[in-house]
Amino acid sequence: MANKYDVYTQIIPAAQYTGTKFFSFGPTRSLAARGLQKLVGIFAKYLITPAGTDPLDPQGGTLLTGLLGANVGVSDAHEILLLSVEKTVQAIQGFQTGQDIPSDERLASATVTQFISIPAAPGFSAQIFVLNVANQGLTFILPSLTTRT
Repeated sequence: MANKYDVYTQIIPAAQYTGTKFFSFGPTRSLAARGLQKLVGIFAKYLITPAGTDPLDPQGGTLLTGLLGANVGVSDAHEILLLSVEKTVQAIQGFQTGQDIPSDERLASATVTQFISIPAAPGFSAQIFVLNVANQGLTFILPSLTTRT
């Protein structure tokens, strides 16, 4: 993890989706991010990293991306999302413990504030509120994830 900055990832416009890619470095040059934006970037990166695929952290990542095209009902997907957010919070707080990290980049909590079922897809979208210890918060919007039933 970077000392002062992290790369700011941007959500791709829906018309430019290719497969399951909905994050990129964006149409503009990569931007340095600090504070709450850096924290949300770290949170998003961990949340959408498939479990076991990070060579530097084999225990890292979540099962969330495994839902793409999975034969899982929307109610089960909601439970997997909640567990993935909980694992992400525990992991980030774990590797932030004992490190000199500014309070606006230190995770206090994250909560799924809205789970939006999309029966036509079938799939879901979600809003996750990320709060730092400086009591600043930002809503992270998880784009539509399609499942199969």
